Amino acid sequence: MGILMGVKLVRGAYMTTEAKLAHSLGYESPIHNSLQETHDCFNNCASFMLEKIAGGSGAVVLATHNVESGQLAAMKARDMGMSSGNHRLEFAQLYGMADSFSFGLKNAGFRVSKYMPFGPVDQVMPYLLRRAEENRGLLSASTLDRQLMRKELWRRLRTAIL
Repeated sequence: MGILMGVKLVRGAYMTTEAKLAHSLGYESPIHNSLQETHDCFNNCASFMLEKIAGGSGAVVLATHNVESGQLAAMKARDMGMSSGNHRLEFAQLYGMADSFSFGLKNAGFRVSKYMPFGPVDQVMPYLLRRAEENRGLLSASTLDRQLMRKELWRRLRTAIL
């Protein structure tokens, strides 16, 4: 029909409520049994989508804070000739999370966007708390972000003083 399809692939959302809702409706939980299964599923889906857009039309946004998944996708994209601002591939992270990861992807030539939730506090806060819960493993990345910010701050101070 000549209509392009765009896909935003996300790792997870509403993990705690989804299992409860499924149980209350008599369904099996849609959540993977382990974090590794979740990672594997995201990585396989990302790989599949990259193959689809490399060989045809459409686009994909890979929304992940997981550095390993991002690196796998970036390597596959680069191996398939998709980088340097390819308009069919974009990486996305929540504003203020995984910033060093975002900068690394951008510096490697990929399109990167940061998104920021907007709305009433009673609706935005539960969303942000879910993202924080899902991304507890980012504490090590947060340490990297702090180290990079400290290094940049010292660089700017030295420049301003000299």
